[in-house]
Amino acid sequence: MTIQECRYLTSDQREHFLQHGWVKIPKAVKEEYLQAFTENVWIRLGYDPNDKSTWTKEKIHMPRHREVPTREFMPKAWGAMCELLGGVDRIDPTLFESCGDSLIVNLGSEDWVNKEIAPKDLGNWHIDGDWFTHFLDSGEQGLTVIVLFNDIVPRGGGTYIAPDGIKNVVQWLYEHPEGASEMPQDPDGSRSICSIQQCKDFVELTGEAGDVILLHPFMPHSASKNHLRIPRFITNPPVTLKEPLKLNRENPNDYSLVELKILRTLGVDRLPDWKITSPRRRFTPRTRAGKDAMIREEVERLKAHAAKTGGTVDSMHINGPVPYQVIVES
Repeated sequence: MTIQECRYLTSDQREHFLQHGWVKIPKAVKEEYLQAFTENVWIRLGYDPNDKSTWTKEKIHMPRHREVPTREFMPKAWGAMCELLGGVDRIDPTLFESCGDSLIVNLGSEDWVNKEIAPKDLGNWHIDGDWFTHFLDSGEQGLTVIVLFNDIVPRGGGTYIAPDGIKNVVQWLYEHPEGASEMPQDPDGSRSICSIQQCKDFVELTGEAGDVILLHPFMPHSASKNHLRIPRFITNPPVTLKEPLKLNRENPNDYSLVELKILRTLGVDRLPDWKITSPRRRFTPRTRAGKDAMIREEVERLKAHAAKTGGTVDSMHINGPVPYQVIVES
C-alpha cells in the first residue's frame, strides 16, 4: 500500500504506530451503536447500577447478542485497520467481520479503591489469540482492537499496554519457529513471551466513548484495577487476515505497517530464510463452555425483563447458544 492510498491515517499516526505499536482513532464509533449496545447491560449482568454491593464480580467478559458489520459500526476505524493491515483485500471477510455487544466490563472492587499497584505487577500480561498456534507470521490476530463504550479516565480501569514489550514477543517468536499454542507463564501470571518484568514503558489507555485504539497484535497488554469503580465498558473485536503475514516481500512498499513493525523491531529489511517448523492450527478456545453458560443466564434475564415490561428480547441466542462455527482444526 502506497502513501497515496492512505486516507484514514495521517503520517504522524503511521509513524506513531511504527514507533510505539498503537494508534488511537477518536470518535470512530457511531453514537447509535454505543447507546444500543449498552442499553440493557445491567439487565444482562443482573446487577443494580446504583448498588455496588450487587457487583459480585470485578471483571466480566460478556457474550455477544447483537452485531453489525465492522465497517458500518466504526467506518473511520475500519479504514484505519485496513491501512495498517495493507488493504481491505488482505482481510478475511468470513471471520470476525462484525462488531457487537460482547462487552468487557471492569467494575473494580473495594479492595483497590485506596491502593496502588505498579503496572508490571498487574499480572495477566499477554497477547491476544487463544484459538490458534502463534507464529511470528500468524495472520489470525491481525490487530488487537479496543473499542471504548464510555469515557475512561486515569485509574478508571483502562487497559495497560507495554510498547517496549513488543520486541520481547517478536524476538521470542522469531527464535521459536515451532510456534506456541500454550503460552508459558512467569510466576506473576504474565506470559513469558512478553517478559514483562524487563519492560519500562507502560501506557494506561484512556479516552472518550467512541474512541477506538488499534494495537499491534504483539503488543503486551493487561487489564488494570478500576480504583474509581466507575463502570468501564469496552469490546475487543478481532480482525483476521486471509493469509499469514509476509516478511519477505519483493517490493518493500508492499509491506503492511504491522509487518514493517516486526521487521524494524528485528532490525532487518526482510526475512528470506525464516519459516515455521510445525503445522498451523486453529481450535476452539477453552473459555467457550463458560461463555455458553453466560449466554443462557443472560437470555433468561432478558426474557424475564421483557415479560415484566412488555418488551422483546433481541438476541441471536434467543433459542440457545449459536454453534461456534469459526474455529476449525487444521
